[in-house]
Amino acid sequence: MSTARQRPTFRSRLAGIGVEALVSIGAAFGFLAWSKDINVDPLDRKGQVSGLAALQLRFAVLAGVLVVAMVLTHRLLAPAHRPYVVRAGCAAVAGLATGLVAGGIGVALRGTQLPLWAGGGDYQWILEWTAALWSGQEISDHYPPAVFWTIGAWARLTDQPHVLALKDLQLAGTALFGPAAYLAWRLVLRPLWAVTVGVLAMLPMIEPVKPYPQITLVMLIPVLVKFLSTVRRADRMTARLALLAGTLAGVGLGLLFLLYSGWFVWCAGGMLVAVALTAPWRTGWRLVLLLGGATVVSFVLVGWVHLRGLLAPTGGTSDDYFYFDTDTEPAYIAMWRNDRPADVGPVWPPVGELGGVGLFTLLLAAGLGLALALAWRRSIVIALGACAASAWFLRMWLASEQWETQTVRLYPRTTAVVLYCLLILTGFGVLLAVQRWRGRTGTAGPASREPTAPVGLLLVPLLFVLASAGSATVDRYMPDERTNHAGYFAWIAHTTPYPDGRCSRWGVAHGCQPTADRVPAD
Repeated sequence: MSTARQRPTFRSRLAGIGVEALVSIGAAFGFLAWSKDINVDPLDRKGQVSGLAALQLRFAVLAGVLVVAMVLTHRLLAPAHRPYVVRAGCAAVAGLATGLVAGGIGVALRGTQLPLWAGGGDYQWILEWTAALWSGQEISDHYPPAVFWTIGAWARLTDQPHVLALKDLQLAGTALFGPAAYLAWRLVLRPLWAVTVGVLAMLPMIEPVKPYPQITLVMLIPVLVKFLSTVRRADRMTARLALLAGTLAGVGLGLLFLLYSGWFVWCAGGMLVAVALTAPWRTGWRLVLLLGGATVVSFVLVGWVHLRGLLAPTGGTSDDYFYFDTDTEPAYIAMWRNDRPADVGPVWPPVGELGGVGLFTLLLAAGLGLALALAWRRSIVIALGACAASAWFLRMWLASEQWETQTVRLYPRTTAVVLYCLLILTGFGVLLAVQRWRGRTGTAGPASREPTAPVGLLLVPLLFVLASAGSATVDRYMPDERTNHAGYFAWIAHTTPYPDGRCSRWGVAHGCQPTADRVPAD
């Protein structure tokens, strides 16, 4: 009887991906739902600390159950069945990671129907355009339209004003960060790698106020890696397969483009160079052109509603919003703060230990060197390096012109691209080094890719990091009346009257001025 392991069929692979998606999304929304009965006053610091501790207690319970279940199944199940447990367990960890953050934002907004920012700032014009679009009026098409469609559809489905619908979408978007990153990286990485590299690197990108731009980034990068890998093996495809692969890639990229298009600008140049240098032109140039053509055509068809706005004479961004990050030394990319309030301390960037460069940046450089040394020909290293380099050059070019043009043109946002790519490269380099070391020391056979210890135990350190990072992220957004603090977004959600004039449960005691006759507490 043969003991050779059979390759999974397409149907079984598709079913496995579906299970991972259900587990990951279910874990994220399950934790968010469980956090709804944490009843504290989020405007009081004692209430905030109690809420943070309650979140951590629940996370620890679920993490403990998950680890024990994975260890038991590792011992009881046959080796052939263990990979399915690993896939489900890693997917659950990804969902819990940002279910924790979303639950914490729910605690921060406990007692108010309004979202973070209370519909102010960028949301003022986003809500205006959403209302115009859903009332049948034409709006500018230079901004990705998916956010207008989503807000309007959810508000209509739940029968509530657009501004109140934003709260649900912020919580859902925050919860989806982990599943989105994990499932996107599963296109190119095994489950344990996807959760330890892809989800861990996602942590600095979590943005509960406007989650959709950063969700686009954490999904776009692995999709680009997968696309480059597909292009490099185009000469081994049939014409039909190349056409199908290109169409799927174009549709996927087009949908992400409609969600948020800024990251495409920073990465496009580098990816074009990477494709041009690595495609098998000699052995399969016809198939490369067929795949690339199908990608471009399907991308344009899906994204045209927004692409036409960017290509119009007035479609470019002439942003003149100068904020704290535009005064930052331009080579500093070690921390992504977005354009949020500058609660960063009196010295920014922090003074580093080696010529002004901090230890974290040095570790990123070391990780980059490790990835280049061990896998410089791999598609993941080429694609990530190309995206980071492209963003870096555009960053310096635009920053060098800000004095002459008196515009920013969004160049500080390249920080997220460069940081995310370097974090992934560092994690990938470390995992490759560990894998090579294990192979040389004989702790794993050359045909075995499984760790010697149960995967459930190996996830314990990762769960600890995710719990700590989740708590720190949530604490940063807890209500705070200081305008230069990220907690101000939750504070004004409590102290701003609802569209009907009522105030939130805790708002009246903290300065909310109702404009309605009756002011019942939520």
